[in-house]
Amino acid sequence: MKTPEEIAKEAENHRNWAGPKKSSMKRRCNQHDYRDRGIYMVTLCLEGRLPLLGTLEGDPTLKEGEGRAHIVLSPLGRKVKECWESIPKFHPVVEPMKLCIMPDHIHGLLFVHEKMEKHLGNVIWGFKTGCRKAARELGFLQDKQAAQIAQPTEQTRKTSDHALGTLWESGYNDRLLRGKGQLDRMAAYMDDNPRRLLLKRLYPKYFTHLGKLMIAGMEMDAMGNRFLLDNPVKIQVQCSRSLTQADIEREKTAILDKAFDQGAIIVSPCISPGEQQIATAAMAEGIALIVLLVNGLHPLFKPSKRYLEACTEGRLLILAPFPYQNEKQENMRQRCLQLNTLATQICNNE
Repeated sequence: MKTPEEIAKEAENHRNWAGPKKSSMKRRCNQHDYRDRGIYMVTLCLEGRLPLLGTLEGDPTLKEGEGRAHIVLSPLGRKVKECWESIPKFHPVVEPMKLCIMPDHIHGLLFVHEKMEKHLGNVIWGFKTGCRKAARELGFLQDKQAAQIAQPTEQTRKTSDHALGTLWESGYNDRLLRGKGQLDRMAAYMDDNPRRLLLKRLYPKYFTHLGKLMIAGMEMDAMGNRFLLDNPVKIQVQCSRSLTQADIEREKTAILDKAFDQGAIIVSPCISPGEQQIATAAMAEGIALIVLLVNGLHPLFKPSKRYLEACTEGRLLILAPFPYQNEKQENMRQRCLQLNTLATQICNNE
């Protein structure tokens, strides 16, 4: 098994030699025909992530009712909504099922009822074109010729991409929803998006990337409450995938009882089903958690639903020993073993 020094060296070599590559968030699935029937979740971001589509209002403690967190759409946001709803006029086999408009990006569900002649990207391109036209009519954008003639000012320099007629970032992220329950989970994610954003704004210190921390002899990317590392009592959770559900329940009871008795913090990569179930139960019971990520920490990382409340209460620290990557890992078992070794060292306060 590799030492922390060897792990750190491997991570550094990866950073030095990986080279530039297309964002994994915007790659297409090579094994899928994007003309095919299916339900797609797509995400598009405004160029520069400027909050032009609306403002965030409401109470993040309410999960339903009129006062809950929501987005008040701007005139441009309302036009974007109209463009989304008009997609079937140009692509009759495409049904816009749901749309979540955030201040600087959107999530949408599209149902392609039957095979199309062209790629899904053509649908997105047409939607973007309609939005750009609406933005110019509202005065958010200039056409390229007018922008070249106009005398540049400090303000136009700051928003030069928009002055030149660019509204959206290039490309888009997509997810094909095929798994059982996946559609319901994505719809719930979209409904809860404003509340999550409001929580991040109210508790920024727990949702901010902390940069590099030196832990267990190596640098790790981190997010959350760094002071959880100072707790003298930590319990490692490591569960084999071969455990039965009854075994997991016994392990869960023992670990939670020990954590309550000793005021301990749980440390785990949360990879196997048993580790995930114990982590979820711990957070539901108010126990703090340190998670080691196997694939690194994305710059735009958002805590999942099960991590969200713990993050706002300062009960979560996320550590990433490896650089972020979204490709399939060839050495996943080796990485998991390395993470378990690091978890042991953290628990021993090394």
